[in-house]
Formats: sequence, structure tokens, C-alpha cells
Amino acid sequence: MKRLIIILGMVLIIVFVLGSKPVSLLGHQKEMADLAKEYDLSLKDEQDNVDYYQMRTIYYHGNDLGIIQNRDEYIASFKREVLKIDQDAHLVKYIWKSSKSGHSNKPQGEIAEWKALSFSDGFTYQINFLSPDYFLSSIDITPIPKDLVGMRFWVKIMDAHAQFELLRTEPHGAISKVKKIGDRIISPGANTTGGWDFPPLITDSHFTNGGYETIFTGICLLEGKKCAILEYINTDSILGCKTQLNPNMAFEQKATSNFWGHIYVDLESGKLIKGDLYEYVVVQVKNPQFFQKPLQLFERRLVEIWKIQKKEFEKD
Repeated sequence: MKRLIIILGMVLIIVFVLGSKPVSLLGHQKEMADLAKEYDLSLKDEQDNVDYYQMRTIYYHGNDLGIIQNRDEYIASFKREVLKIDQDAHLVKYIWKSSKSGHSNKPQGEIAEWKALSFSDGFTYQINFLSPDYFLSSIDITPIPKDLVGMRFWVKIMDAHAQFELLRTEPHGAISKVKKIGDRIISPGANTTGGWDFPPLITDSHFTNGGYETIFTGICLLEGKKCAILEYINTDSILGCKTQLNPNMAFEQKATSNFWGHIYVDLESGKLIKGDLYEYVVVQVKNPQFFQKPLQLFERRLVEIWKIQKKEFEKD
């Protein structure tokens, strides 16, 4: 009797294993099929779409050895509204609000005091992603104060679009070549040049991209949504400018920049769910009036963007 019970138990186990195996194989086959599929990761919008995002930028300031001494943080939100989609226009309107800045003498920890940046409330502009002109030329920066805080708000705007939107367009990102996991392309932005003058604070600016690549690294589940993960890498870029702090104090700056990050795209809607950017910059500062030899400084930046709900955008 005991032997019969053991045999029956073994039979039941075998039946269970054999019965569950086809389900497991089907699930595995579906996962493999998803990994092998081609996806359209381009910047897809529908007219009248409205989305809301928040961004945080942290500037970590280091000494000549790269050891972080202190940091500045900037947080802001924006509304993104699609105005027009046709063969001639991919027009999107942006409205910023709730910007604030804070400083800490420590690399980590809470910011004790935040300062509201009222000039950014209601700051509005439009970008046509089909325009051959670079998007910076379409933004009127007159309302932004020409100081360090204002410049960093301007940089935040550039980050919001250059990294997290333009890389998903054909002219600036060659996104149609990034279809399957493992695809790796050289971005059209590689080895290109440009500037970011912000007069009178920043003049004679120039930026030359080094290597620039985009990689479809995989698929993940994020906030209940299946998302594609795009990784971008920019190496050995060179930049420089003249910084005029006041009529009697000007500095020449030369720097190298390396940055990389991720873009998480909802595979169903094509919307950006979140993104990040990590940058390391080594800066050489010249001003014979204040120091005989050029100073070498180190700066690290972290930029994060994430999708928020309307009520969160409107609460402040």
C-alpha cells in the first residue's frame, strides 16, 4: 500500500510538470518574441495631447582633484501640449512653472532652504520638430535674467529637449535605425559644433561634440508600463566660453565633457516616462589678474526628468 501511494505521488508530480511545461514554454516564447521584435521609438505625438513633467538638475562642484565640495540643485516643472501635427509641422508648446533652487555645502543630504525662481513661472515657447533650424533659435530668452541662476534655467531647457526629445527624431537622432534591442548607431550630432551664448554673462561660446551614440539596450516594466530603454553616450566633447561676471571681472573657460544617460519610452503610447543624464566636466579657468596659472576645476551633473500628473503640476 505504501509503495502504491509513492507511485501515485510520482505520477501526479510527472503529470503536473508535463502539464505546466507547455504554459511555461509559451510564456518563454512570447518573451523571446518581444525581445526580437522591431519597435518604433520615434517621438510620436497626437494633436491636442497634453503631458506634464518635472526635472531636477544637481551641480556637484569639485576641487582640482575632483573631490566634491558642495552642490546646487534646481527643480522645475513644465506642461507639454501638442498644437499641430501634419506633414509640415510637429508643433509643441511648453509652459514652465514651479522652479526653485537650493544650495548645500555638503555633497549629499537635504537642502535646508529653497529659493523660488519666479521669472520662470509661465515661461512659454513653441518648438517645431520638423523645422530644419535648431530649436534654440525659436526660443525668446529675454525674460530670463542674465545671471548664473538664469543661465542654469536655460541649460535645463536645453537638456529637456536635446537629450530627451531630439534624440528620438530623424534629423537629430536617426531614430529609424534604432529598432531592435542591441541596435547601436552613431548619432547625427557626433562631431557637430554649436554655441550657447547667454549675453552678457556668456559670450564667444562654442561646443564641439565628440563621439555620440544611441543604443537600444532593452525592455523593462516601469510604473506598470512596458518601456524601451534607450542609452546615449557622448564622449570627449570640447567647449569653451568667456564669462563676464561684472564689467571688471571676466574669465576664459575651456573644458572637456563626457556625458551619458537613459531614455525610458512607453512602448504603447510612445511617451517619455522618465530619463536621466550624467555628466563629468573638467574646466580650465584663466584670468591673469586673479591667478597666475589657470585653475582646474571639476564639475559633475545629474539631470533627471519624470512624468507627473496634472494635479501635481497644478498644486504649487
